[in-house]
Parts: sequence; structure tokens; C-alpha cells
Amino acid sequence: MTTPNEFWLRLHQLAAGYGAEGDTTSERAESIVGELCAMPTVARLELLEDLLLLATHLPDLHALSLSAVRAM
Repeated sequence: MTTPNEFWLRLHQLAAGYGAEGDTTSERAESIVGELCAMPTVARLELLEDLLLLATHLPDLHALSLSAVRAM
């Protein structure tokens, strides 16, 4: 069972993990992609699906969240 704020907590953890991968965007990308390439094929495919889902929908969620918070 998930808690009501689990999404936001995991988002915070993901952002922290991303920041810990390097000092620049390119360093972080190189490290993250390198780790992905070292994984078994099944894991890589699953994670690429997860990444696509988030990359596709997070921009809309950001816009809706920003709008809702500004309307408070």
C-alpha cells in the first residue's frame, strides 16, 4: 500500500540521486547512462519504459502543480 505523499517523497529522492551523480549535467548523464548499460537487458528495458513514462508526463504534471500552488 502506498501513502498519499509517496510520489512526492520518491520524487525528492530521485532528484537527490540525480544531483549526486555528478557536478554537471553531462557528468550526471554519463554516469547514469553508464550504470544503465551495465545492467542486465531485462532491467534496462524496464527502466527505459519507466524513464519514457516519466519524461512524457512530468512536464504536464509540473505545469498543473505549479498552477495549483500559485492559485492557493
